[in-house]
Amino acid sequence: MTEKVWNFIEKYKFMIFFFIITVISIYARIALLDFISGDFEYCVQPWFYELKENGGLSALKLDIGNYNLPYLTILALLTYLPIEPIVSVKMISVICDYICALTIMKMVYIILKDNKNKDFYALIAYGVILFLPTVILNSACWGQADSIYVAFMLLALASLLEEKYLKSFIYLGISFAFKLQFIFILPLFVLVYIAKRKFPLYYFFIIPLVNMVMCLPAIIFGKPISSCIDIYINQASQYNAYLSMNFPGIYNLFFPTNMYNYVEAPNEFISKVGIMATLFVFVIIAFMVLYKKIKFNKQQIIEFGLLSIMIATFLLPHMHDRYLFAGDILSVLYLVYNKDKIYVPIGISLISMYGYTGFLFEGSPIPIQYLSFMYLILIVLVAKDIYNKYFKEEIEEVKIN
Repeated sequence: MTEKVWNFIEKYKFMIFFFIITVISIYARIALLDFISGDFEYCVQPWFYELKENGGLSALKLDIGNYNLPYLTILALLTYLPIEPIVSVKMISVICDYICALTIMKMVYIILKDNKNKDFYALIAYGVILFLPTVILNSACWGQADSIYVAFMLLALASLLEEKYLKSFIYLGISFAFKLQFIFILPLFVLVYIAKRKFPLYYFFIIPLVNMVMCLPAIIFGKPISSCIDIYINQASQYNAYLSMNFPGIYNLFFPTNMYNYVEAPNEFISKVGIMATLFVFVIIAFMVLYKKIKFNKQQIIEFGLLSIMIATFLLPHMHDRYLFAGDILSVLYLVYNKDKIYVPIGISLISMYGYTGFLFEGSPIPIQYLSFMYLILIVLVAKDIYNKYFKEEIEEVKIN
């Protein structure tokens, strides 16, 4: 009998461990569902009740909240369920945690297609994603929606790895429909287009088109079409008073922070400089990609994708504490190609966690300026590694000649 049990375990070991990881991770999230964050108490929960009191879906025509219409449509649908809002709202984000983990698992299979240990690496990646502190806290504790837009961002990257470009841009459009922060990965798609030119330029117009389609339920119930775009314009201007909000970016190195680790903007000019500097860095990278004639294999897509997220969040103004969430997850995939650089995902997770401890638990033991400097070093190390692997030899040959 014992021999049969062990034979069964040996035969189905990956499925068994997949099940165990999933069950434990679900339990870890259930334990946090009762936690009520300030964002949920003063933002999401009032939106939920306002939608419910005004007829659910029919209330979408009203000016409620500052999130895009697809997320508000989900909230409106949740009002019909006989479940406490704190549970139902967090449930959507938790489900997307598992979409993120399963998509990372799929991407491991894509990039390790011929590796005999791909099952092992895929399972490890799945487990790591589900137990990343920021992933658990973001959805199950904070009740935020970052896992929703990141789930579709990862699906877009998975399709990009498979060169299924139309599907990739559709997923990217869905990501955009939930959060403007999809722009952190957008430079990668521009670089891939410049380098490979395997899909038409008009594919980029699929992104706002999908957003419009995702907004249709709210439009049908009376919301103006202009709201699909206005919401992001309003979001962008809502935090103009701050260069950084509890996020260890470049601005903490040059300007003082207040008691909430917010960097107040001396003037609008600084924000414009930050945006222009970010664009300039990506233009330089695009020039180097063209010069070297990089064709973006799977490894390069992952590495440049992570670098894109890191540069954007570090340099762009008005970054919030949760904005490195996509980097937390993608850094795990980065490790599959760079097993000697475990400090990258660890460093990103620690930096990202800073904002969570500051907001959720009202305190952090490390001054934010130290984290900003640490983040800068990490970006330099990742960029230097990419430079050494894909650019250094060609540029040195030019100097010698």
